[in-house]
Amino acid sequence: MADVAAPAGLPDPSGPDPASVPESVPAGTMTAVQRDTLRHQIAALSHVAAQNLLLVQQGAEEAMPGAQKSATMTAIHASMGVARDQPHYPGPVYSKDGTKGSGQRWTPTATQLARLEELYATGMGTPNGALRTQITEELARLGPINEANVYNWFQNKKARMKKKEADARRM
Repeated sequence: MADVAAPAGLPDPSGPDPASVPESVPAGTMTAVQRDTLRHQIAALSHVAAQNLLLVQQGAEEAMPGAQKSATMTAIHASMGVARDQPHYPGPVYSKDGTKGSGQRWTPTATQLARLEELYATGMGTPNGALRTQITEELARLGPINEANVYNWFQNKKARMKKKEADARRM
């Protein structure tokens, strides 16, 4: 493994060069530079935690019925490239602890599957948000479906096609 230097302006994460630490400093004792760096890191973490608390509190206030949406939260969502009122996707079919979730597995109808195959055959990759919404609305007329189903179908189709091409090259 090669040694990697710390980026400019940041302290070396591995600590000072042992040759530069005076022998009079006992092992396990921090140097003045290390203490100063630690103080700065703690101050930065404290500031970030305080800002996070304010955002969580503001988000909770806005979630109350009849509450007005703040410009601050709107700006934060915009900076992350997320719409404020973006639809929420259903949770996973299985939870992290392995128990069955409340969601049911989606099985496309024959007409939905034919339409998805038709869209994929046009060379379309995984559709972006707006196009995915449009496709979902079209397919919802043919049976139950949500945007996560559309997204996952395209991702899975792409993976299956890659695997099929790789298998064909091996033969």
